[in-house]
Amino acid sequence: MTGGEGDQDPPASQPDAQAVAGAPAPTPTPQTRTVRFAWGAVVVILIGVVVLVTYALTDATPAQQVAHPPATSAGTLTQLASVPLATFDAVGATTTPPVSLQAPTVLEGQPPLVAGGKPEVFFVGAEFCPFCAAERWPLVVALSRFGRFTRLYDTVSSPASVFPSIQTFTFTGSTYTSPYVTLTGVELYSNGIDANGAFARIAALTPAQQALVDRYRSPAAAGAPGSDYPFLDIGNTMATSTSAFSPTLLVHQSQAGIVGALAQAQVPEGQAIVAAANQLTAGICQATGQRPTRVCTSAGVRAAATAMGLA
Repeated sequence: MTGGEGDQDPPASQPDAQAVAGAPAPTPTPQTRTVRFAWGAVVVILIGVVVLVTYALTDATPAQQVAHPPATSAGTLTQLASVPLATFDAVGATTTPPVSLQAPTVLEGQPPLVAGGKPEVFFVGAEFCPFCAAERWPLVVALSRFGRFTRLYDTVSSPASVFPSIQTFTFTGSTYTSPYVTLTGVELYSNGIDANGAFARIAALTPAQQALVDRYRSPAAAGAPGSDYPFLDIGNTMATSTSAFSPTLLVHQSQAGIVGALAQAQVPEGQAIVAAANQLTAGICQATGQRPTRVCTSAGVRAAATAMGLA
């Protein structure tokens, strides 16, 4: 049944009489003010969500923000740079069985690797990696013969490895100065765990750095998991993609114990580190044109150079 004229709603397009007349709009009711407030709150919340999502996408998650390791003490840095020349010369490039040494591969006819106008020592590692942990010891000792670490940090390799919890250093945030060489140390992963249960990624290689790794790493390491580390290239004169000695030598050793062994030519871990440092020193000397003379003409370095065919 059709209703009478008084029962019909006004057409939606028909303007209000007061609005047509230019009269002021009616004062909002308390209900209207509540609705407006609610919508305002929704807008504020949405803005906050957008800000949080943007932050999450552009910054590391709390699980990935691993704590930075402690700085290496000044006393330890001094000891690493003060291995007696007599010890270097007594060890040369030899170790006592059952300890064996893996020499770097000599690179011939390659273009010099330079950074900052000086030969570049380029190291790629991961803080959890035991082979990286072992290789940093002779590298730090060798570099300390050409310059000075003013900042270095202590770390330890993964306790879950077959070579667990090796005391070592990390080059993340380190400072090294030398008139002869430039150090570029890249640590790809932390020893901390991220939200996915994997070691937290803390750095990445540039395309040029990745090309160096791909070109000069050991053919046996190519394609293997973690084959980008450890990797060491000394001015394109020599390269290695493993540690010079087995990490088992450093298992259960304290940092103080390892440092103390560096001055003792007959202690296995000290002997291995010093012999490997002589090898790396010989490679650096090859890149620097045998400078400084005092280091590069020493008996231990000459013995290592001869053993590797650099002489």
